[in-house]
Amino acid sequence: MSGLKRKEEEIGLVDLDADKEDDGRKERTALRRAREQKSRAVRMALAAMVAGGLALMLLGTMVFHISLITVGCVVVIEAVIASALNNSPFWVHVVIMVLQVVMGFFLHQILFLVLAAAYYFLLLLAVKLLEVEA
Repeated sequence: MSGLKRKEEEIGLVDLDADKEDDGRKERTALRRAREQKSRAVRMALAAMVAGGLALMLLGTMVFHISLITVGCVVVIEAVIASALNNSPFWVHVVIMVLQVVMGFFLHQILFLVLAAAYYFLLLLAVKLLEVEA
């Protein structure tokens, strides 16, 4: 702080304590907004995970006529792989999605496993959204 500011405060022209209070209010407001944004991101990520899983289960059972247990296992396996390989390089995730499509081709369920690969990508995005620090 410069000597001029100190002199102005001494004679009553400037109140430096008011500036400190304003800074404190701004910091508290910024922290509150960051917390709200983080909670919104968590809600969005969890909603995406649940909605994607339910959509994959409904499509698998209703459209592709795959048993619910098999579709449920695929959803759980996708979630486990996405969380286990969370910090892996991008190319690893691309290889996994390509392998899913290839497996779908050989098992004659290509459309279902393409949707499973899309769900895997959605899970990766949701996990990255959960990692974002406020």
